[in-house]
Amino acid sequence: MNSPILLADCKRAVSDLKNLSNDELDKIMNDDEKIENILAGLDQSYLKEIQNQKENLLASNSSLAEENLSREPELVEGREKLQQLSEEAEQLSKQVEEKVKQLKGKTGDTSLETTLALLQTAASEMEEESDTLVQSFLENEVDLENFLEQFLAKRKIVHLRLLKAEKFSKILSRDPLGNMSNYVNAPPVSINTNYFPGVPSQNVPYPTGPIGMPMPGMNYFQNNF
Repeated sequence: MNSPILLADCKRAVSDLKNLSNDELDKIMNDDEKIENILAGLDQSYLKEIQNQKENLLASNSSLAEENLSREPELVEGREKLQQLSEEAEQLSKQVEEKVKQLKGKTGDTSLETTLALLQTAASEMEEESDTLVQSFLENEVDLENFLEQFLAKRKIVHLRLLKAEKFSKILSRDPLGNMSNYVNAPPVSINTNYFPGVPSQNVPYPTGPIGMPMPGMNYFQNNF
């Protein structure tokens, strides 16, 4: 708004009215025609500026509303995808719990802790494969289309395995299965614990150092029959 013009108009209007008596001012207050004549003598360009600002704001709001409406399909699609992923995660959680129940009911040779460690290792290995693929792409050994296809597939597998490992770890933390000592010593595995926060890296049921040859007279297997 052009404030100097508005201020000048106000001063001129006051200057025209300050010399009038109270009776004359009362007459003006009760005479719409005189009020209109006074206003007509003022520079009202600022009123046009106000009107222009109003129209610009209305146009801007209308444009924003149209843009929001144009993005509604994208928002709906995002919500549907989120719902689908949530359902998949819930289904995976149920599958993991079912597998744990099956393992509890068996006298197999592999402990639940070893199974969790192997699952974590599989996720870590797939993570390394995806990193290797990225390096190959940066070195122009893989074209963009093949890179995207393979990378997205590998990342999906990584996330699914991490999700299963996390659910597995939570289940084991609720029931550590301390009474299940029936297992076979598993070979040492290299686990990147940075990928699996909250998963204990100690007290795993397999040797963490080199394994020597079995000595005569010693039972390599630790199964309790």
